[in-house]
Amino acid sequence: MKVTAIVNPKGGTGKTTTAVNLATAAALEGQRVLLVDMDKQGSATQWLGHSPDNDDLVRALLGETSLDSIVVATGVKGLELVPASVAVQHERITSEPGNQYLLREALEKAERRDWIILDAPGDLGPITIMALTAATDVLIPVPAGAMELDEVPKVKDTIAKVQARLNGGLTIAGVLLTQVRTYGQHTSVLAREVGDQLRKDFPTGELLRSYVRDDLRFREAPASRQPIAVYDPGGKGDQDYRGVLAELRDREVAHVA
Repeated sequence: MKVTAIVNPKGGTGKTTTAVNLATAAALEGQRVLLVDMDKQGSATQWLGHSPDNDDLVRALLGETSLDSIVVATGVKGLELVPASVAVQHERITSEPGNQYLLREALEKAERRDWIILDAPGDLGPITIMALTAATDVLIPVPAGAMELDEVPKVKDTIAKVQARLNGGLTIAGVLLTQVRTYGQHTSVLAREVGDQLRKDFPTGELLRSYVRDDLRFREAPASRQPIAVYDPGGKGDQDYRGVLAELRDREVAHVA
């Protein structure tokens, strides 16, 4: 199965926004998608109309129950959710021998889906390592602000270590520029500068051509418990994430070819 981890250790980067809305875009195009909320804060879970539980995900990771048994439906046809667990970083998980492989093993036993998206925590700790170990690829959202670039070397280093030690098949699906301010048909000077720096940081073409514009609707949609495509169909956010999805598919086809 295609398993994509959405990773950035800094808060406010658009990580959960990307996880929820990319998963929604794929489901609305007919894919069967499972979003696994690995962040104990449960922002993706709440956005999709559910509440984080105490330890269901922990029990599934430890093999005490199946991952499929804790899956819940969402308001989007084709999109399922594994809700966040507030205890996911508990010692029961982090002290388990081989804990890096727990999620991979749980996914291997789960029903097949077209796409599994992992919303990793906002750090590079054990749960994020677990997500990267289970993933086939990783998508890195980076806001169009200078301070956010400080985290990029740490993300690259972590991915390289996981590739070398835990998951040799892990690839970078793309680096996604988010929260881009636009003026008419033009992006801001800062966004262009951040994009230029990311091209230097990822010289083999990982930076996506598609980007996600800054939009007030992204701050309104979670309160309504609706993904952007449902809250504001046809709006900027809906258009942007459909564009990101299309580019990721094109890249996947080109890679296979």
